Amino acid sequence: MSEKNTPLAPCERLLAIPLLELNAHTVATWRLPGLPTGTLDLPECHLVMTGTADLDRFDLAMVKTCADFNRDVLLIRMMTGEYPAEADIVLRSVAEPMLLPRLRPCRVEGSLWFVPPRLGRCVEVQESGLAIHWSAPATACDIEAGCERAASEITRFLQGVTF
Repeated sequence: MSEKNTPLAPCERLLAIPLLELNAHTVATWRLPGLPTGTLDLPECHLVMTGTADLDRFDLAMVKTCADFNRDVLLIRMMTGEYPAEADIVLRSVAEPMLLPRLRPCRVEGSLWFVPPRLGRCVEVQESGLAIHWSAPATACDIEAGCERAASEITRFLQGVTF
């Protein structure tokens, strides 16, 4: 039986942006309970990525996936308005998974970051996976400009895509 090729949803296409930052040779598609379809596993980076256009929260499923599979979890949500996307991230920790909701994509000196709207913990996408930083990678003005750069990149990336 042949499998039918279907185009990726725009929210799934957005996963290509962080995927290009990672040094992953193995990418598998998973169907995990409670997470959107099109979820990707990158075992070399200890990372599960997924995308959605829903406003629904996936916090519990993300925390469970993090704990059960020992993977960080990155969910990119398509938005409307000033910022075309935001991310919810769950990071592995020795104590318990750490949920960082509603982070904005940001380009700082060519690197992809996810930053909070106000001061707080930031997450950098590195070749080996996600890395938490306790302070912002730049000044508030540079962060705002970086968020605008990332928003423009996402908008260009999705140009011509119908929803």
